[in-house]
Amino acid sequence: MTIELSQKRDQQVGSSESSVRADGWRGWRERLRRGLQQVPECCDRTWQQLKRGLLGVIASEFRQHRRVLPLALAQMMLVADQPLLPTNMSAVASEFEFGEAEKDEKLGGMVSFVFFIVGAIFSLLVGRLADRMRRTTLVCSMMLLGSSGTFANSQVRSFSALLFCRGAVGAATGGLIPASFALIGDMYSPEERPHAIAIVSIVSGLGLSLGQGLAGFMGTAFGWRAPFALVGALGWAVTALLTFALELRAEPAEPAQPAEPASAQPSRQPASTPLNEPSSPRPSSRVSLMKPTVLCICLQGITGCVPWAVIGTFMTDYLATNVHMGVPSATAVLFSFGIGCTTGTVTGGKLGQYLYKKDKRLQGWLMAATVWGGMLPMFCLFALGEAHPFIFHLLALSGGFLASVPPVNAKAVLLNVVATHSRGTVFGVYTIMDDLGKGLGPALVASFVRGMGRQDSFLLGMAFWLPCGLFCALTAFTVPYDDLSDKPEEVSATVNEPGRCA
Repeated sequence: MTIELSQKRDQQVGSSESSVRADGWRGWRERLRRGLQQVPECCDRTWQQLKRGLLGVIASEFRQHRRVLPLALAQMMLVADQPLLPTNMSAVASEFEFGEAEKDEKLGGMVSFVFFIVGAIFSLLVGRLADRMRRTTLVCSMMLLGSSGTFANSQVRSFSALLFCRGAVGAATGGLIPASFALIGDMYSPEERPHAIAIVSIVSGLGLSLGQGLAGFMGTAFGWRAPFALVGALGWAVTALLTFALELRAEPAEPAQPAEPASAQPSRQPASTPLNEPSSPRPSSRVSLMKPTVLCICLQGITGCVPWAVIGTFMTDYLATNVHMGVPSATAVLFSFGIGCTTGTVTGGKLGQYLYKKDKRLQGWLMAATVWGGMLPMFCLFALGEAHPFIFHLLALSGGFLASVPPVNAKAVLLNVVATHSRGTVFGVYTIMDDLGKGLGPALVASFVRGMGRQDSFLLGMAFWLPCGLFCALTAFTVPYDDLSDKPEEVSATVNEPGRCA
């Protein structure tokens, strides 16, 4: 009897435990089901909050730096012109009946050489004029010349005409840079310049993606001439907008102050300047050009622009033909490179501004570390050969992110060590150094193609980032002695010469 009762009790306990386990399992499944149903809603809410926050940050940045947006759009349209020919190099070579070697020598080397050498000449000429006349007039004139040259590229019927049109666009690009950056230097304080230059670089960098997209997809559908015509027409519209915006800016923003007695005027002069002595003469532009920091920035521009020129001139055609990706897929890889450049420019501008406020020397070390870091993925991209497209996208994205940090900080460093009355000339020389690397780089690499082959020649071009990083590192030692942000004469020069930047 006792045994039967214990067996029944065990059965009841076992059944109750089974029911508890079943209820627990059903409850866990129900909670899991409700949780999974809430995941899309949570993700959607998180995405909406993230999107609103990101759009708010972007809108705030553009409101803060809306003064430079017309200049940024002007640079964007001239940058959009540059990938139109390299992306459709094979189509242009086929129309002009060029062979493979002749295609690289003429369309890759000769066109780039003319583009950047003419740009170097105009950068020095316009840079000197920017220190002596209205910079807004120079900026609008260069933009009109560049847009007309781009549109004329769609109408050429011979290689000589193509060469002439590319030279016109190169002249406009070379002249626009020193005049526009001289204006930016007058608009912002030294602490704000890296961020402002980053905004300009971001917007102008979108021109690279715009040009690549138009050349890769529109060029494939409608022919290589169509992108030139569209970009040229858009450039004319931006020229009109730029002229209107800069003319508004040239008007006085503050009402005229009432006249004061002559006896009160001497009190405005600095106490350190005797009233009976004339103001000290300005240092010449030659003195500014001989500063160690300026020399280092110019030398890093020569060496650092060779890899950029190789990427912009040859990478799309190399991936399309040698890696057998085709023009649309190769253009997509270059688009990933452009995304990396955009994000790297934003990060580099913010980080450079932070490091400059903390220690001016850290900005030079940042440039050196990122230029060497960006060389590695781009070197791997050209050395890889055939591989999964995702690898090429990843290498291009990371290489573009790292390699785009030094340029935005180099321009900010240059603005901070040069007085306002010499900025046009110094930026003209800096543009020449850039153009020297951009022009000689593809020509030099194209001359090596016959003996070394395309892949080894392009790898040699990437190696020019090694000395570029060295010159960037040297600026960490020279900037503390050359920086003018703490000197009152820099502020007074900017305030007392408003007509020059009008």
